[in-house]
Amino acid sequence: MEVTVRRLRVEDIDAVVEIEREAFSPTWVGTPFKRELSNRYAKYLMASCREAPAPDRAASVAPAPVKPKPWGWLARWFGGKKGNGHAAAPTRDSSSVAGYVGIWFQGDEAHITEIAVRERLRGQGIGELLLIGSVRAAVQEGSGVLTLEVRVSNFIAQRLYEKYGFKAVGTRKAYYADNREDATIMTTSPIHSPEYQKKFVQLQEDYQSRWRPISIEM
Repeated sequence: MEVTVRRLRVEDIDAVVEIEREAFSPTWVGTPFKRELSNRYAKYLMASCREAPAPDRAASVAPAPVKPKPWGWLARWFGGKKGNGHAAAPTRDSSSVAGYVGIWFQGDEAHITEIAVRERLRGQGIGELLLIGSVRAAVQEGSGVLTLEVRVSNFIAQRLYEKYGFKAVGTRKAYYADNREDATIMTTSPIHSPEYQKKFVQLQEDYQSRWRPISIEM
């Protein structure tokens, strides 16, 4: 599977709204993505994936020989107009919006507001690639640190964030409206420090070894 991360565009919004509704509770307040695209203090990235199409069994079977018909030049004329009797296989665009991340820039902080991956595509490194894109965006904007909130029960996400240098620094009580669950506040160490940058370079190399080449367009 090929995955590319790039800036969110207007034509991506419908797909991103689907992912947002799938990933978060019904009481989640939807993001006004169209308005946010013009927000100079925000950046939204989306992951576009391209899956290899399934092999076409019909294409692998040699067509039966066609017997000549007794229509002479008339048959050849209409045959030329209509082709050889075998319809061209339809092409299928297999690219799709796989996930997205939103980052707000506030003073010295870059705040990850939400990050989500389409359910059927989870567990394939797409969320981690979006996180890499978030760190790169924060570095590009000159932010000092990244912050985010995560459910206290979401241990899988917490482990991923810890891997990228996020540490728990506090709690927001009853932060999530659907079940009044607390949120853990997580923050990185300074992302421009030599120590963090060295670690970040190694993490990206590890990602490419495990998953795929990193393709991020800012």
